[in-house]
Amino acid sequence: MDGLFLGDLKLAGEIRQRVAKWGATVEDRSRLRMTFEKPSENEAPSGAGAPSDLDMDEELYRLLNGS
Repeated sequence: MDGLFLGDLKLAGEIRQRVAKWGATVEDRSRLRMTFEKPSENEAPSGAGAPSDLDMDEELYRLLNGS
């Protein structure tokens, strides 16, 4: 991966193949026959209780600025 970052493009195909195995794009997920269950109306979303994006941004800002 460092080689690609440094400009060695002959590694791009290998990285693309490895990423595809994990279902990176819609086409990859279709080829892998990946599906995701939709939560029922009775269930709370999986992100319930998770901090909001704004809270996470504020926390990151605090950590980066040493506050």
